Amino acid sequence: MALMALAGWLVWRAGLYPGNWRYSLGIKYQENRRDLRAAREKLRQLEQSVGQEQDGARSAVAAAVSSHRLRVRQAELRLARLQDPGHGALRTELAGTLRLYDHVLEVTAEGRITAHPLTKVLIRDEYSPSAGHIYLTLPNGFRQLLTFSLKETPEAEVRAFVVDIHNAFAADKAAKAERKVLIPQARAQLKAAIADTSGQERARQRLGEVRARLKGDTRIPQARRELDAARDRWQQLTGHRPQ
Repeated sequence: MALMALAGWLVWRAGLYPGNWRYSLGIKYQENRRDLRAAREKLRQLEQSVGQEQDGARSAVAAAVSSHRLRVRQAELRLARLQDPGHGALRTELAGTLRLYDHVLEVTAEGRITAHPLTKVLIRDEYSPSAGHIYLTLPNGFRQLLTFSLKETPEAEVRAFVVDIHNAFAADKAAKAERKVLIPQARAQLKAAIADTSGQERARQRLGEVRARLKGDTRIPQARRELDAARDRWQQLTGHRPQ
């Protein structure tokens, strides 16, 4: 393994400093090797520096585009949540039949689940010695009767659930009024977010400036000429032209 590694290194070394082993390894020609190495290193560092500057400017453009998209997406989501807040959080439930969310009452009856906006549902409760009765008037005008055995669901739980619905209705009504005020503001914010491309414009202007400056930069062409001259000197010395 060590011999293979050494052989590989010698081949690599001979590629950098072609000729025979005296030129690639001998002390006598170390200044010649240093001359060639310095020219190569100068060009490599310049190309690396220029590449990093260009990459940085391009990355700044990509970051500005991504940032703009994120701001627009956040504004879109805020407007969408105001226009349609969905169910909201689950507040409470009753006997696996009624589930009360911030904005919706979900009803499970006859194997079917339906969801109704709170602000469009009317509720009334009555009690007999053995059962609690909840009457729902749904948004479509139909009425629904749900009966709960007081042995399985105590009357206090039924009454508390009905109170929770009334309170949630009041809270949702206030929230709906607030959303009505906030929606125009959210639309304006979305429009402003879409229109604000100043960050992208600055980044693209900076990229253009970097490209224009580097286009007129004579350092790399000069370094390439210096490397070619160093290669010429090595070829004159060894009869072999290095890469």
